[in-house]
Amino acid sequence: MSYSIALASISEVASRISAGEVSPVDLVSGTLDRIRTLDPVLRAYVTVFEEEALAGARVAADEIAGGNHRGPLHGIPVAVKDNVAVAGHPTTNGSVLWADHKTDFDAEVVTRLRRAGAIVVGKNNMHEWGMGGTCKDMHFGTVRNPWDPARIPGGSSGGSAAAVSAGMAWAAVGTDGWGSIRTPASYCGVVGLMPTHGLASRFGELPPTSSWHHTIGPITRTVGDAATLLDVMAGHDPKDPTSIHSGFEGSYRDGLARGTSRLRVGLPGSYFFDDALAEVEETVRDAARVLEDLGAAVEEVDLSAFYEIPLALAAAQHESQSLLLPHALARPDGFATPEIRYRILAGEFVSAADHRRGLQVRNEIRAGVARVFEAVDVVLTPCNSTVSFPIDARQVGIRGGRCVELDQPGAQSRLTTRLTLPWNMVGAPAVSIPSGRYVDGLPVGLQLSARRLHEPLLLRVAAAYEAAAGGYRPPPLPGVGESPVI
Repeated sequence: MSYSIALASISEVASRISAGEVSPVDLVSGTLDRIRTLDPVLRAYVTVFEEEALAGARVAADEIAGGNHRGPLHGIPVAVKDNVAVAGHPTTNGSVLWADHKTDFDAEVVTRLRRAGAIVVGKNNMHEWGMGGTCKDMHFGTVRNPWDPARIPGGSSGGSAAAVSAGMAWAAVGTDGWGSIRTPASYCGVVGLMPTHGLASRFGELPPTSSWHHTIGPITRTVGDAATLLDVMAGHDPKDPTSIHSGFEGSYRDGLARGTSRLRVGLPGSYFFDDALAEVEETVRDAARVLEDLGAAVEEVDLSAFYEIPLALAAAQHESQSLLLPHALARPDGFATPEIRYRILAGEFVSAADHRRGLQVRNEIRAGVARVFEAVDVVLTPCNSTVSFPIDARQVGIRGGRCVELDQPGAQSRLTTRLTLPWNMVGAPAVSIPSGRYVDGLPVGLQLSARRLHEPLLLRVAAAYEAAAGGYRPPPLPGVGESPVI
């Protein structure tokens, strides 16, 4: 599989499949070759479905040759984070405790992707139980960033973002509780979409998970590809009690080219730049100017309500982490890092009153953000305060010459989730997109957010910026562009 095809967009490859220029068998074979070449370094996969994927590719090729082309995902190799069920294969949650845990069913999003003709090639490595932002020192290996294998990919969907960035899948299914789709996308230079809570079914996302701040979404190389995945993944599912009827009946790809003329973009005056490196803030403000040049109006907005998030975290912790308490008590040695076990135990000290007060604070935050979205259409922020940091880092520099000491409780979250968690708290959609700017040779991710169920508008702004200034670039990892030509 050639370099240009391996790192092309889904829309480009789909047109070549439809024209008979490329076969799904070639795509899957080439993807498996790239996994064999690159994954010993990146450790982005826990399991690869080699025989199953090749068999599925042959079926897809026969269907397409017979005139039954199901759409842009037909024959496209995709990957699935290892906390999302794929029938007959382990779904480990990144944990040795579940190393042999299999389901006899697919998650709803996997069912929908298969129905659209996508070929699932494997399960992606992740931060254990989805409870961290580094994917470092995990049971199935440390996931490494394709832009610099000495650095973290972000988490918890780190394997998914690394696989897409390095061309080991055209897209991946991720999950996002505090930023687990967007931070890895930002650090690995790809697109990560967290849809409105409830838009994509969470049936088959295995615990620990939360009924109000976890979502499932796509990781891709372009905004258009994220829209293509969302067209398939979104929709009400009666098997998921948190699933919603969006009322949207069109395609999320429609309208991507409409631009940003007369749209209102909010730029926060507080919270999001407190820790941000000067180069990161400059990148965001330059992006605002790009959107202004495209016809949008940019104005400052007050998001100081997000300073209250620590008061709401008790409600976020107790529900999901209590599910793991039996493991934490019975198998203290069954966790990749002690921090995860301690977080589970700490969740048991949250009282019912603390939980109730946390939900009250969350609702107040939501009300404040709703007022912001009465004034603007989207909000533009950094996705993270820094770029990806070294795997072995003990401290990371932030704004004003200060440092975050990574051995301190909560320090990692200050870097990897502080700027993404707010949108989980309010249940609003948010997307991380490559800015087209780099710090120390590493990608800087922008974050765009919109009011609930306004994905068409959110993706429209993201696509306009991507076309004007940003967009995916292949990482400089040796071997990324060195694969067999079809």
